[in-house]
Amino acid sequence: MRAGNTALGESWDGGPGQAQNHFMLGAIDSWFTSRVAGIAQTPGSVGYAELLIDPAVEGDMTSASASYRTPYGVARTAWQRDADRFRLRVDVPVGSTAEVHVPTSVGPAQAPPGAGLVHPTGTEAVYHVGSGRWTFRSTLSHD
Repeated sequence: MRAGNTALGESWDGGPGQAQNHFMLGAIDSWFTSRVAGIAQTPGSVGYAELLIDPAVEGDMTSASASYRTPYGVARTAWQRDADRFRLRVDVPVGSTAEVHVPTSVGPAQAPPGAGLVHPTGTEAVYHVGSGRWTFRSTLSHD
């Protein structure tokens, strides 16, 4: 509680004359949810009516999972990479839709019935889905 602070200040020392109501590195959990686990909303979406599921499958990471409470309910993702196999599970709350990005590098992604393929690229397949529980699979090359 340096300088009488009871929360993170704007800077490390929290000295006089500095704002005491701004986060300083205090919201990194948002990065884990929105980037690593991939739960965000599409540009133009209001109140998470259209989710953007786009997990960062990078480096040596082999799995990530997160949930986020939206006005429509809880959105969840869980992804796992095992050698060259990739699996992404997504829960989309009732009343929401989602744009789901599935990383792939070898062949097409496998999507459940009802998932609409928006467009494939060389590195991912993008799907549009409604509410429910969805599981996608793909093959990734070894780097």
